[in-house]
Amino acid sequence: MPSRPHRSNAWLTTALAALTAVSLAAQWVAAQPFVMGEQVAQYLVPRAHSPLSIDGNLDELSWELAPQINRFERILNDYDGVAHPTRARMLWDDAYLYFAFACADPDIWAIYDQEDDPMWSEEVVEVFIDPDGDARNYLELEVNPLNAWVDLRILHLEPEWKSSREWDTAGLMTAVQVYGTVNDASDVDEGWTCEIAIPWSAMVDSIDGGARPAAGDVWRLNLYRIERTAGRAARQQVLADQERLRPLLDRLQPILNRAGVQSAAELDLDESSDTAQLVRDIELLQNEIGPRSEAYHEATEYTAWSETFQRGFHHPARFGAIQFGE
Repeated sequence: MPSRPHRSNAWLTTALAALTAVSLAAQWVAAQPFVMGEQVAQYLVPRAHSPLSIDGNLDELSWELAPQINRFERILNDYDGVAHPTRARMLWDDAYLYFAFACADPDIWAIYDQEDDPMWSEEVVEVFIDPDGDARNYLELEVNPLNAWVDLRILHLEPEWKSSREWDTAGLMTAVQVYGTVNDASDVDEGWTCEIAIPWSAMVDSIDGGARPAAGDVWRLNLYRIERTAGRAARQQVLADQERLRPLLDRLQPILNRAGVQSAAELDLDESSDTAQLVRDIELLQNEIGPRSEAYHEATEYTAWSETFQRGFHHPARFGAIQFGE
């Protein structure tokens, strides 16, 4: 997909700066916690004043008036600072639940460009929606700077994690505007915005509690961003490493299946056998490529609107609470 041209956008500029005043809606949320018990982020979602054009520009009056989320918290690693801030807003109307993200990013990049590619391994913004907070049948949606997305229905987390990538958010609309260039590490970018419209009709039959809400209803959801500061070249190296390792693992798997074990460490091997040599080759290659993969992961800002602590993204008990306004 081609990069979008650099454009001036006042919303992006102001969204990436801390606000000096707190909106009345934000004050209302702070004064009236509607989720009891463990503290989570809260947000009053206003109604859109008029239909929104999903173009990524975020310049409608409804977006300007919506309260702005000014801070995403670090999760998973390096909890202290956020070098690349994210701002977000939400709206709703009779047809859609809307999300807007503004992301500071000096090096905007992406490789995946097809729907349902594994975009969580690159740079994305994410929306997880579990209306009733029961950790079953909830929505995961990720959008990258090329405006490609992956959507999943998370069926359950216990006794094991199970999801459906084949499920689709019917009628989903997304748009991205890039302020800089995608996949050009030679320049310094400003950032990118993402606008999302999720139809109530897409969730009513498959996401628990996903029917169109009424004013005053409370849902649970969370917003995330993954910023991969190692860059596109580092990701390409990780992918190349995986391609080198894959044929060796493909040769090993039938051996494990026949032996009825899960790993090479459980095999009773003759050290002079071909299988023993295969295991040694795999270990040597893993030792070579492992540090590169780890470095790519560590050079990442994982951030969340409602901080999720040790359990990472799939922790609905830590999802934020939204209340639908008039």
